Parts: sequence; structure tokens; C-alpha cells
Amino acid sequence: MKKQTADIILKNGKFYLGSESGSDKGETPIFAEAAAIQGRKFLFVGTSEECLAFQEQKTAVADLQGQVVLPGLLDGHTHPISIAKTIWYAATPAADSKEELLENIKKVAQAHPKEEMPYFYAEGYAAELFGSEGPKKELLDTVISDRPARIQDFTDHACWYNSMAIDMLGIRDGSGSVGSPAGEATFIRDEKGEPTGWALEAGPDSDYGIYEALGWQPPTGTEEASVKPFLDSLKDKGVIGLMDGFTEGKAAMKLFHDLDEKGELNMYYEGASLMQNFQDLERSIRDLRAWQQNYTTEHVHINTVKIFVDGTNEMGNSASLEPLKNDPAGKNYGAINIEEDQLTEVFLRLNREKIDAHLHVVCDRGFRVCCNAVERAQKICRQKGQDWDIYVTLAHCELIHPEDMARVAKLGIFIDWTAHWAGGYFGEAAIEYLGKERWNTMYDFTKILADGGKVGISSDVFSYSEAYRANPYFGIQTSMTRIDIKYPLDPKRYPGSVRPPIDAKLSLGQLLQGYTDHNAYRMRLQERTGSIEAGKMANLVVLDQDIFAIPTERIHEIDPVAVMFEGTWIKGGE
Repeated sequence: MKKQTADIILKNGKFYLGSESGSDKGETPIFAEAAAIQGRKFLFVGTSEECLAFQEQKTAVADLQGQVVLPGLLDGHTHPISIAKTIWYAATPAADSKEELLENIKKVAQAHPKEEMPYFYAEGYAAELFGSEGPKKELLDTVISDRPARIQDFTDHACWYNSMAIDMLGIRDGSGSVGSPAGEATFIRDEKGEPTGWALEAGPDSDYGIYEALGWQPPTGTEEASVKPFLDSLKDKGVIGLMDGFTEGKAAMKLFHDLDEKGELNMYYEGASLMQNFQDLERSIRDLRAWQQNYTTEHVHINTVKIFVDGTNEMGNSASLEPLKNDPAGKNYGAINIEEDQLTEVFLRLNREKIDAHLHVVCDRGFRVCCNAVERAQKICRQKGQDWDIYVTLAHCELIHPEDMARVAKLGIFIDWTAHWAGGYFGEAAIEYLGKERWNTMYDFTKILADGGKVGISSDVFSYSEAYRANPYFGIQTSMTRIDIKYPLDPKRYPGSVRPPIDAKLSLGQLLQGYTDHNAYRMRLQERTGSIEAGKMANLVVLDQDIFAIPTERIHEIDPVAVMFEGTWIKGGE
């Protein structure tokens, strides 16, 4: 029998294989010393001596001299096309007051005159600067009135138009709900029915009236030149796969298909067909099947339907178990886009099709409705003697009632958590709606993990201005410390700028597992990637610093020296 030989041997490293947990010793990382790679796969993982047994004359041998090697990382929920659409946006510096914000907008508008930027689109402002009444168009008019203008808020679920933009959108007569990727945009109106300039859930596609009036079109986001900088930035940090928060049409699927066919993608892309509402289910399935047939490649797949269950806590349109604090009547429980009976039907339909579900849900009532619907659908399948074949992922899950936390592991639900939010990136805008006591319990997944629930990690970034936050080491540090690296909470109100609850900090092992094994499993890539072991694809990232030894507050500084995708170096390594 011919001896197997390696094409590449990486020796004298610290190959991360996972972590052991114990009440007496805490969390202990497990390492191998070396890996032998044959073609696109790991041939053997063990000691340097064991791996060197696979060496032949043509084998390339690299001495890592103790460097840490992680499995290739996976971003469980982000928005590459939405980000690509923002390549032309202007960015405004963070502001702590309305006056500072207006001055910043004025300066940025002067730096990008009308001739250069006929539609002034900038980001972002903090929602808490304006409270539940939101910003007004007349205020924006004071600093920019020579062209239509839109300022996006930090959450990317609301925006602020000036008067000229409102006129061009053609919504003053009250008839205009404008389509957006998340459903219908809501234009807030005053007591006379006049649009105030504040809009909720208005995606970039809501602005066609402005484009038409100007006779101008922005990038669609499906140009290679628009999306590649973001994809390259992910791969540069060792991210070798992503789940799209929702795939923005067949042009987006075709883009990733074509990149992979040309050998330029060098990562996994998992898409999701957006279901706008309950009545839209069959259309979303048809689109998914068409895209599967036309745009599937070895690395590009789609087998998920995306559903928006509620809105955001910061806008007060999430689905709450308690009345919102800003409602004196105590009757406003927020908003839900799909009720339990309908969601149960959706899960049963998707299960018959063997199509997975990915749900945007942020507040506790939305979370409970999702769990109830999964439980009911699974029970119906058991009664009919049918298998439960689909994965259900609940994304964000910012506020979960304690009684529902154990249901994640029990029902086999996956959680997708945006790690870099853990420090309070969105500030305190949700306090007005949820109250301080509930706000203090948000973003806590420790009980779910302790019960054996699977929590994957993601970035959920929407624009190039915040693309730096897709850096996985930025997210890891933030979830380990509960302190935002760029926008820390006021230390006078929050000791050490730590976002409550302080005991909700996640461990390094939990976060690495979320970026690797848990995401690979949920994205149905577990046979290919998610760990460093023989038989799996040789996806790995070599770090420039020991993530297990450096101070936690320096983890965001890590910059990989080499990244491998399926046995080929896509950064360094030569």
C-alpha cells in the first residue's frame, strides 16, 4: 500500500482544537502541535513528529515557532450587499448632542458638495438624541437644504430625511408606504398627517423616488468592485465563510456564483430568501428553489428562508411581554410581524420542503412566540410520524425571558448573537421603551450556553462605515469585556463602562466555538469546516499574537499573518 504524503506540513504551532470546561479549573484550551495537509484537506493533526512522517521531497514544511492557529472563522449573519450599497455614503463623526450632530453633518456636507454627491446620504446618528418623537426634517434643513438628504441612525432600522427628500419621495398625501428589504417603510407623521422626516425600516430601496427625481442611480451593491473590499477585509482577518442576513435578489446570488466560478470568492457563502410576510412564504420558496438551480456552486448555497418577527428595541417596535414604559395607558406591547399560529404553519411548510429558517427576533415576546411555534410544529410532526428536518435560528435575541432560556437546547434551536453589540453599541435608546431594569438584563446568553444551547457568533454590519466591527477579534474582545472598544458607555453611570449585566461576559472558548463549530453546524458546513481535524477542509488562520495569553483588552489588535482556505494560502503563508 502506497504511503500517504502531505503537500504542506505546519509544525511547532499551537493548533486550537477546542476547550475543556470544569468547575474547578475553568476553561482550558486544547492544542495540537502540527498539521499535515494533503490537497485541500487536513491529512493528520498531532505532534510535529507524527506529521513529519507524511513528508516527501516535494512537501512544503513551515515552522510556526509557536504561533497560534485557529480553524477558519465563519460570520453567522452579515449583509455583504447592503454594505456594498453604502460604498458611496458619507460618514459623520459620533456626536453626544444635537448641536454637535448638526455641526458634523454641516461639515461633512461641505466636504461633499452637491456636484459630487447629488443625494447626500450619511450615517449615522444615535437614536437616543431624539427620543421616541424622532428627528424632524426642519432641523436637518438648517444644515443641508441644497439637495435631498438622508441621515441613517446607528441601528440601521431608522433614518432622517430633509424636506427636499420628503418632497421627492412623494409621500405627503399620506399614500406612500415605500417597499424596503424588511417590508414596508413607515414614515412618521405629525398630528396634521405631515411626514416629520423620520422613517422606520426604510431600506436603500425606499429611495427610488429620489433617484428618479435626480435622474441618478447609486451603486446597486452587486458590482464586484463594491462588494469585494468587504469580502477581502473578512478574509484578511481569517473569516472564510458567511451567512447572508438575507440575499438581496438573484443579482446578488449571481454575483457570488460568478465570483466562485472564476476562483475569486475563496470563502463559503450561505444565502437566505427573504419572506416579507406570511402571505409571501410561497414566493420566497420559489425564489429559493430557482436560485438553488441557477446559482449553486461548490461554495455558494442557499437553503434558508429569512423572516422578520419584530422590529428593534431602540425604536420601540419590538414584540414585548410587558407594556412599553413610554405608554401611560400600559397597552402598547410593541409590534409583531407574524403571530404564533402563522409561524407554526411556516415551520411545518418549510419542514416539508427541508428548508431552514432564520428569524430576526429581538424582544422577549417575539422570542417566546418563536419557541412556541417550533414546539408546536415539532409536536405535530411527531404525531404524524414525520421527521423534524430543519434548523431554526433565532438571530439577535437581545432580551429573553428567563423561563424561555432552557428551551433553546430542549428544542434544538440555534441562537445567532452579534458579539460586538455586547458593549452597548446602540447606547441606551431602548431604555425609554423597555425600562432600565429590563435593559440591564439584555444580551445575556450564559444560561443558554450552560444548558448546552448552541450560540453562533456574527457581525451583522450594514455599511462600510461600521465594517471594521466585522473584525472577529473586535467582537470577541467586546463580548468578553462588555465594553465597546470605540463607543464605551459613560463610566460615571456604568462602572468601568461595562454594559450590564456584568456576569453576562462570554469566555474566549465560547466565542471561538461560536465562530467555528456552532456556525459550521448551523450553516450545514460541519462536514467541511468548523474544526481542525483530519478529513475536513484545510481552513485555518495563523495569528500574529497568542489570543490565549495576551491581555483581553488587546485582542482587537490581532492581525493574522496567514489565512488558508481549502489548502490554499489566501493571505501570507508563502
